[in-house]
Amino acid sequence: MKLNTLFATLLAVGVGGWTLSAFAVDTVDIGNVTVTGQSLGGGHMAPEDSPKGRSTVTKEAMDEMAPTANAIDKLKYTPGINVSSTDASGLSGTSFTMRGMNSDQVGVSADGIPINDSGSYEIYPNLLGDPENYSEVFATQGSSEIDGPHIGSSGGNIGLVTLRPTKDFGVFVKQAVGSNSLDKTFVRINTGDINGFKSYLSASHTEGDKWRGKGVVRADKVEWNTLFEDGNGNSTNAIIKYNRQDNYNYNTLSKAQFENSGRRLDYAENPIYNSSGKLTSYYKINRNPFENVSATLTQRFQLRDDLALTIAPYYMWANGGSFSGQTASALSSTSSKAGNYDLAGLPYDTYYRPSWTETWRTGINNKLKWDVNESHSIDIGYWYERARQRQTQPFISITENGAPSDIWGDYNSGGQVKDNNGVTVQGRHQYTVTPAQKLSVQDTWLVTPDLTLVGGLAYQYVERDGNNLGDLYNAPEKRDAKYHQFLPNFSARYQFNDQQQAFYNVTRNMRTPPNYVLYNVGDSISTKPELSWNQELGWRFTTDDMALSATLFRIAYKDRQLSTTNSDGDYEMLNVGNVVNKGLELEWSGLLPYNFNYYTAYTYTESEQKDDITTRNRDLPTAGKQLANVPKNMLNAIVGWDNKRYYANVSGKYVSSYYGDLTNDQKIAGRTTVDLSAGVRLPVDKKILKSAAIRVSMLNVFDKEYLSSARTVVLNAAPVNGLNAATPYYNVGEERTAMVSFEASF
Repeated sequence: MKLNTLFATLLAVGVGGWTLSAFAVDTVDIGNVTVTGQSLGGGHMAPEDSPKGRSTVTKEAMDEMAPTANAIDKLKYTPGINVSSTDASGLSGTSFTMRGMNSDQVGVSADGIPINDSGSYEIYPNLLGDPENYSEVFATQGSSEIDGPHIGSSGGNIGLVTLRPTKDFGVFVKQAVGSNSLDKTFVRINTGDINGFKSYLSASHTEGDKWRGKGVVRADKVEWNTLFEDGNGNSTNAIIKYNRQDNYNYNTLSKAQFENSGRRLDYAENPIYNSSGKLTSYYKINRNPFENVSATLTQRFQLRDDLALTIAPYYMWANGGSFSGQTASALSSTSSKAGNYDLAGLPYDTYYRPSWTETWRTGINNKLKWDVNESHSIDIGYWYERARQRQTQPFISITENGAPSDIWGDYNSGGQVKDNNGVTVQGRHQYTVTPAQKLSVQDTWLVTPDLTLVGGLAYQYVERDGNNLGDLYNAPEKRDAKYHQFLPNFSARYQFNDQQQAFYNVTRNMRTPPNYVLYNVGDSISTKPELSWNQELGWRFTTDDMALSATLFRIAYKDRQLSTTNSDGDYEMLNVGNVVNKGLELEWSGLLPYNFNYYTAYTYTESEQKDDITTRNRDLPTAGKQLANVPKNMLNAIVGWDNKRYYANVSGKYVSSYYGDLTNDQKIAGRTTVDLSAGVRLPVDKKILKSAAIRVSMLNVFDKEYLSSARTVVLNAAPVNGLNAATPYYNVGEERTAMVSFEASF
């Protein structure tokens, strides 16, 4: 295989002395990382055995970060990943890129349940659960797992591993308070071992004010986890999670708004009415209510000494939506454009109009592991899921004080506008069924005690059955599409000695087009799936007091999918050709004298568009340009001190400039932010109180003002070839925020 220039350069300069230890299988049922003594880098760099780029954040590191941060926020210092959140609550918008791939191109799962939205592949914080219940969060930055339950992952995988119940009875409580009235209460009760069953029940309530504009964020979460082990390798693990939230949205800003009006500009704090006396703008209509339940039952059977079977059925239900428009939605007797509603006599008025989605997902993930002999181990996997989504946009009346009469947009909510025939008026009314399945086989071959090869092949088949039930703008219509692909992978690792090892990995990934290709105009239905080839060449070096890794990566993917609008303002999907992401990731952590430790990570990413884009019969000069929202350079550095009673960390993160459009006409400045954390582990008698700690965190210590990421990427931010300029909109980095938490185990 011909190596590209970047890989050849690395070999030439001698990124030698290769490293890795024993093998770890990157599957959804990955085991825990055990940390003893003072860990390297405060738990930000756990020893990795995978023959691919992979980073793990342990519970030790997560506990010392901001107490309300969600599971994705915990990856903020991980190489290759650029995480941005709209606030510190862990409940509002969270976005990230990984090696130049957007979050909706990365598969995210928790204990075998796919978390990405089944239609758009977006990641929502409300689906992530309480981070207190995770033992680790890991990222395989470029390669999706061969048996991973994903249909939208062309650029890697993130996995969340839930904490196991303990064998002893115990209670863990945590109370956190912070800036902007932020408040979180968390309680977890472990039952201990009862006839082989170990369980815990946890509950939390989080609430706080928005740090800019008016409004609050709040959520309640409950989780039940039961584990049974018979001592012979058989086990059953049942996990049920529930979440209900009621958030007010943050407004995104253009670069001009940010520079002229400052970062605190948000939705109108007082009702604004037009000349007809109708509400046009107000923060109370920009809401995001959501409710969801997930359940998984993972059963492991040790059939023989050399044969193990894992069966993991799951179910997820989610119901919620968001309204984040700049103005209230108008409706009158002339609004029906497709003849689906009789609106005669309906007066002109304005409404709260949430984009509402109800989702039902039922699936099962099966895996058979056969240790054929001392040299070969074969894994056979089969995953099946049937996802259903109902997506609507009802018009809900607004009360005299400017608030919606009902913030919930489902079928049972009140205040929805109905036509003269009693039919609920919808701005969108779609029902999508997505059956998906994947069959995989993988062979791990121990060629010699030092050389291990892994080869695998997966076949993925996905259907999209769409039923447009008719709305204000579209007549009823049914569409369907089918996608299937063989996805091979190969990796090798060589153990030079106890300290050094090297790995090479090549994997093919696929991202099925999102469900809205069934409903967009034009030839959107013919959109091809994104196919990517991920290559990695890596080295790891580990001693008792230091760890170092270097990974070169190249992700070449074709048929990149882009949602845009045509000249009439209707949404359509474009195939914008090929993109190549390539770069370098470096990680270094270790221990220093006098209880000091350090961790640093550097990422260089070139994300080059290979083709010009044609839209509205005009060519856009995008070939050779950097992909939007992808910084070329990122540097993270943490210096910590920990004597097992007291600890303190200073963390810095540099993110270079990035573009908000594909023609690279609008650049957003880079930034450097600094976070602080410290704590004390209180002395306890161990009879009643097993452990206790007080932790303090401060984010953005120097109160840096910056735009954190592009929320709305456009084709061109300046006029070109007769096309008018469009305006990118950005998420805003949060102000300086302080938090303190007290936790105790009984």
